[in-house]
Amino acid sequence: MTQVRSVTLFLALLLLNIGCAHFVDGLRSHAPPPESASFPRLQPGPFEVESADYRFVDESRATMPSNGHEGTSTRTLGVTVWYPADADRALPLLVYSHGFSGNRREMVYLLEHLTSHGYVVAGLDFPLTNGAAPGGPNALDLPRQPGDVRFVIDSVLRTARDEPLLAGRIDPERIAALGLSYGGLTTTLVAFHPSEADPRIKGAISIAGPAQMFTSRFYANGGPPFLMIAGTRDALVPYDLNAEPLLQKAPRAALLTLDAGTHIGFVQVASSVFRFRHNPDEAACKHIRKLEGNTEDAEGNPFESLGGAENGIEYGAWALPCREDVAYERAMRPQRQHLLTLLGVRAFLDSLFAENAADREASARFLRTGLPGEMVDVRYR
Repeated sequence: MTQVRSVTLFLALLLLNIGCAHFVDGLRSHAPPPESASFPRLQPGPFEVESADYRFVDESRATMPSNGHEGTSTRTLGVTVWYPADADRALPLLVYSHGFSGNRREMVYLLEHLTSHGYVVAGLDFPLTNGAAPGGPNALDLPRQPGDVRFVIDSVLRTARDEPLLAGRIDPERIAALGLSYGGLTTTLVAFHPSEADPRIKGAISIAGPAQMFTSRFYANGGPPFLMIAGTRDALVPYDLNAEPLLQKAPRAALLTLDAGTHIGFVQVASSVFRFRHNPDEAACKHIRKLEGNTEDAEGNPFESLGGAENGIEYGAWALPCREDVAYERAMRPQRQHLLTLLGVRAFLDSLFAENAADREASARFLRTGLPGEMVDVRYR
């Protein structure tokens, strides 16, 4: 697990908040022509975006000791809720899970875009896998994260009942979960795991989330509509091991492939720091290898309490990031990767949650044929 632990030192610096100027400029430089079907879908929505920060404490579950720090009898979750300030009706709720060593703002470009189009978005910081966790992030806390997502759903719905700020803004029948990397893995668990899944979740999106440890048995009990978004040049969560086999194991799922997309290319800060980089993942992996051996190993199987083959989980199949045989070919620009992510995520969500059937079908059709038809570097299955 040394490589998993070492990535924290790099990503903790990488996943800092930056202004939106570089992102907006990047979208403009990669924008499709105005007459395309994609162009209007990239524009900000009709709602003004506002946000509020919360601190939710789950007193029913503990935080384990980690990296020399004592545990606690509770789990504390920092949450930001982005909401359309001028909405006059109940809207879908999305819960965003961050990547390992990330934070709830790592994909703020996506979260604010969705909010402007009529979604309430709750992003949370997990207690022990966020970049500011005491002693550094700990991958072994993974089994508790689906419970954190469920608790955040409970807490946000309760807040919407009790506080004027969110009163009347959330439709409890339209809830989805999405996440990046380790957060994508968390989302997959809270959508499909036999005991950890939340039936209130009506749609799930894993963005570059590990999935090679899941067998067809894992998906056999049903679950919500599911979309995976992945880049073919992802060095941290290899496409050929995680995304490509998905449809053989989960035939009701969908896969949106970004040709030459990377792992780091999904995060907000990549549009500035790695704007012209040959391949953003190369810098991450070089840093991981340089620090190998300088961090304390995290021994153990993070999936142990989630079950094994009986639940469709084969931990031994999980490859660590940055394989030695990776060739760092020229990658997609992060700005374009952000643009394609916006189009794919919103189309999938609108196909489920748009308020009228015509809009739902139009979004489903755009995702199936419009987006891959207009963008040569996108494939949909």
